[in-house]
Amino acid sequence: MRERAVQTLDIAQRDGVLLDIALDNLSLGRAWLLEVQQTGTPNTTQTAEFLQSAVDGLRSAGQMDYLPRGLLARAELHRFNRDFERAERDLAEVRRIAMRSGMGLHLADYHLESARLRLAQDNKDKAREHLATAKEMIERMGYHRRDKEVSELEQQLT
Repeated sequence: MRERAVQTLDIAQRDGVLLDIALDNLSLGRAWLLEVQQTGTPNTTQTAEFLQSAVDGLRSAGQMDYLPRGLLARAELHRFNRDFERAERDLAEVRRIAMRSGMGLHLADYHLESARLRLAQDNKDKAREHLATAKEMIERMGYHRRDKEVSELEQQLT
């Protein structure tokens, strides 16, 4: 996945397409984040650089519909690094954008990541609240792509 994203990033940079550059940075940041999470490697510098470039690029490209994806990924990185204040800031921005723009799927994703953040902060009551909201939204919208994440969070909260 990383190799392909590096190739497409090179092409996007050569062509100067801001949205493509930002999305390729997001793909690379998420790939690095996944590797860091799986290996437990404490060095997240590369991940942070790609995700910051993604968020900055999405803002520059004026793509508010994609921006929540970058912010959610960066919030996940901040949670992993136990930088809860920054995670909260990114999640608050996701919530504002999703509410203002009627982006229900991003709002459900906000609640899922908020539940994970509350778990990391050892606040199971708040985690349950966010999970319940996410679960209701996912059912109502038919957003079953997130069913596995809901199940995993439910297991962690029992």
